[in-house]
Amino acid sequence: MARRRLTLKKLRKILRSYGVRESPSRAKGSHTLFEMTFPDGTFSYPVPTHGKDVKQCYVDGCRKKFRLTPADGVSDDDFYGRA
Repeated sequence: MARRRLTLKKLRKILRSYGVRESPSRAKGSHTLFEMTFPDGTFSYPVPTHGKDVKQCYVDGCRKKFRLTPADGVSDDDFYGRA
């Protein structure tokens, strides 16, 4: 499966399956904030909520920030297959 845009609903589902949570304090507004805690700290990444699809740059940013890239052991097929 190749890299592709996702709807916000599908991105939420995929990230949730990897243990990434959505910050409840950012429930309203133009962006939502995803967070994940690692042994070396808590990392967050904002994603716009407007528009039909989440742009590829935000999907890639989430994968990099939350260590869900092929270099981290999560293939594209594994990641996108959870949608």
